[in-house]
Amino acid sequence: MGYFYPRVNIVLLTTDKGKYRNLLIFALALVSFCIIVSVFPFEYHDSDSSCYSRISQELASRPLKTWCAPQWWGHGGNEGLFRDHPPGIFWLSAVLVRIGIKDSRASLCANFIYILLCLYFLFELAKVFGDAALGWAAVFGFVLTPIFLQYLIRANHEQPLNLAFVAGLYGLSRSRQSFGYRMLFIAALVFAVFIKGFSAVILSILAFLFWLILSRNRKTFSLILIAHLIMVGVVVLFELWYRTITQSSFLSAYVAFQGGRTVDPAFHFFRKIYNFFWYGGRVLWFSAPWVYFLFYGIYRSLKKRTGLFKDRFIQFLLVGSLSILVFFSLSDRKADRYIFHAYLLFSLSGVYVLSQIKPKFLMFYRRHEKRLPLILALGLVLFSFIKIMIGNHFYTFIRFWPK
Repeated sequence: MGYFYPRVNIVLLTTDKGKYRNLLIFALALVSFCIIVSVFPFEYHDSDSSCYSRISQELASRPLKTWCAPQWWGHGGNEGLFRDHPPGIFWLSAVLVRIGIKDSRASLCANFIYILLCLYFLFELAKVFGDAALGWAAVFGFVLTPIFLQYLIRANHEQPLNLAFVAGLYGLSRSRQSFGYRMLFIAALVFAVFIKGFSAVILSILAFLFWLILSRNRKTFSLILIAHLIMVGVVVLFELWYRTITQSSFLSAYVAFQGGRTVDPAFHFFRKIYNFFWYGGRVLWFSAPWVYFLFYGIYRSLKKRTGLFKDRFIQFLLVGSLSILVFFSLSDRKADRYIFHAYLLFSLSGVYVLSQIKPKFLMFYRRHEKRLPLILALGLVLFSFIKIMIGNHFYTFIRFWPK
């Protein structure tokens, strides 16, 4: 027996006029962003973005059949095949270079496309569990977190991987309604694998938790199983393609590299506990201010026994967020960005809890619904311009404790 059935909402974005208007607004935002990053001088300040941008530029000049096997091309003094991660992170940037986007700016434009799509699916996901007002609150909530602003001008894995996770969860939440949504979940899982390989297991964990908490029925479980079988099949095809081009194995090199960096044969229990609280400290800052409404909701629920946390969507968001923290705490390699996706879930949790405690919170979004797409588009372009002008270390100076 299933627990959850998607709500059907008739809102502005479901009308053809609203869709075309919003599509035009965000297309203009993308064009404006590309113009800004092309006109104003900018240099990457993080090594990953610089690396991936450089490799994408080089890949764009190579034949498409070789795009499975990018190389370092001398970046950072490295030579030979790039096998730290699958090559999906390079493909959209390389396409944009081919159609004329200026050199290193193509990766920034690709990142902005990922951001727009992620925010769209975040809106739709929240709307499934509420209405359009909750969708807009979720979007603006995430946009106004420190982690979003910090990663607005980057060219690394976090934004496309976030897109994969949010799109996958949305597809799963609507999977009983049409074949298209089931294909969306499958595509998101495959996309996650090609963006960052092993990190796609986070979507697998979230999908299982979604089934366990929100939609425990045979069809949803079967979809999750079939999606993973298809994903494995696609990976096998990619490995064959890679071997054809390079006469070597991508998977064996990738597993050896990532396994050697991540897996520690000695398990230190208290070290893992420290890692968990280290990541928890990051959540307190990077998911602010919304994570504090989550804490308030927990306090209020315990004090007044409101039953708020019997809501299955809140349960899913909480368990999903904590699962990401636990998963990455098992490795002693730590970085703020590793739990990027937990920040979004904690932010969404706080927004959802606030909407349940104070329903009037959503009235602003209902009153200004027609203006919100334009406000969001202008805000993203303005934030991007400010980030470029000020520099790429905005919001990076606050630390709860060092690594």
